Amino acid sequence: MSSRKQSRITNIWSKVIKDGSGNICTKVVVEATSAFEYRVSRRGNDVILKAAGVAANMPEGTIEVNDGLVRKVSLIQTSAGEAVFEIHPEHPCEYRVEAAEGIPFRTAIILNWAFLIKMFKGKKLVIDPGHGGDDWGGKGPVSLIEKNVVLLIARAVEDLFGQVGIQTVATRAADENISADSRFELAKNEKADLFIGIHTYSDNNSKVGGAAVRYKPSCKDSLLVAGMIKEELIQKLKVADRGLKESRELAVPGEIPGVEVEVVTITNWVEEGLLRSPTIHKKAAEGIFNGVRKYFANIGGH
Repeated sequence: MSSRKQSRITNIWSKVIKDGSGNICTKVVVEATSAFEYRVSRRGNDVILKAAGVAANMPEGTIEVNDGLVRKVSLIQTSAGEAVFEIHPEHPCEYRVEAAEGIPFRTAIILNWAFLIKMFKGKKLVIDPGHGGDDWGGKGPVSLIEKNVVLLIARAVEDLFGQVGIQTVATRAADENISADSRFELAKNEKADLFIGIHTYSDNNSKVGGAAVRYKPSCKDSLLVAGMIKEELIQKLKVADRGLKESRELAVPGEIPGVEVEVVTITNWVEEGLLRSPTIHKKAAEGIFNGVRKYFANIGGH
């Protein structure tokens, strides 16, 4: 009879990485007390890893990932003593499995972003951090100023799109006065596929909060991408949904879709506090990225 102790799952986590060949990948890591035997299969886009004779020292359930490729990871403990890990990508992807000795023992499922890179190829976005210079935008109940925080979020947005090869052009990179006409003309001159304004909302009532997306009503794709960005932004930030709103001030020329994303409400006490965190800047950027990704997938961007 074997005296080997049963392996126990202690943690699951994921991150977006560049592998040794410079490819963007999602790395899903299963940590355990010792090595275990497993088998891997596909179900559509999903990757299923089944580990026999393994117990979970953590709750069963779903871990939301929403990193651009992987939507979620699920852990199921079966009555037969099998731990099942289901990884749910939103797009087709190749994968490989790697194991690393140590404490904890790590089994990594690495999923390649090649499909997304191909889908985004040749796309160009104009990113517009609202306000700037003499135009402060909104002001929080303590001290935060809209023009400053939206510039930080816009930089996070540019970083995310840059890693998948999308060209981004910012209307401003510093605290400067830029006219609305100049912002919109930039989209025309750059032949942009999409104009994205980054803003916060302001209200006289400091209890009002949440996110909304305004869209250019003369272009049907504006409503489509606005809805997708809003859905993903709410998913990431867990704030109230203030809806979709037409904005005739979004005078982006021609058929270029245009949106203004109000990531949160700066005049809300709690949400002003959120805006002070670089983690929230990154989450807002991820929400915008995921919405745009869904939009390009929907219109056949690949």
